[in-house]
Amino acid sequence: MDRAVFDSIEREIDDEVRARFPGDVIKQAVLLHYGDDPEIEPGQLWVRVLLRADRPEEYEPILLAFERDHQAALQVFPRYLAETLREIRLVEFTFPDNPVTSGGHGPRRSWLVGQRVTDLREAARVDARLGPANLETVDTLIMAGIADDRADAIGWVLAGFRQQPEYEQFRERVAETVLSGSRGIAGHVDLGELSVVGCGSGVRSIRAFAGPNPARW
Repeated sequence: MDRAVFDSIEREIDDEVRARFPGDVIKQAVLLHYGDDPEIEPGQLWVRVLLRADRPEEYEPILLAFERDHQAALQVFPRYLAETLREIRLVEFTFPDNPVTSGGHGPRRSWLVGQRVTDLREAARVDARLGPANLETVDTLIMAGIADDRADAIGWVLAGFRQQPEYEQFRERVAETVLSGSRGIAGHVDLGELSVVGCGSGVRSIRAFAGPNPARW
């Protein structure tokens, strides 16, 4: 997207935020893209609305009061964003001096925008923590057009692993363990670039929805 167009959309959203949430609590609304925040996936945009506060102790009370006073507006605002730009995935309300961690801790409230209508009745939510190399791997699959998002990229890799003979060996070992009444198998399974054990420091958190056939191989 051209920078001038991006800035114009950001100003439009900032004006809309101030109109929908009147008062002096709004400091600024910013439009974020891939690279601004580790949780933003390739091709996605976020809207981050910054609220005013004098001290960190005021963060949570201000957020609670903001939700109470603007409940109706908060319910329809994500729909406006979805109609404005389909790439907008999430809107969050937080504070400019608040270091929100990738794990989602910290005083902020967020709503999904334009959530894809997947068959969530057959999907289970999974929280995956990826190190920098693993995060780069799934983002490469997205930018190569192989996967739509990070959840789809992980599903794509797992679908391929299911076709490997090692997977059937693991299934047999698990079945034997269940029948014997053991609590589990010692060790862990390393899926190469998507190992979920021993990622070390600097991990990134994502939320994935994996159904029975989450991806193609």
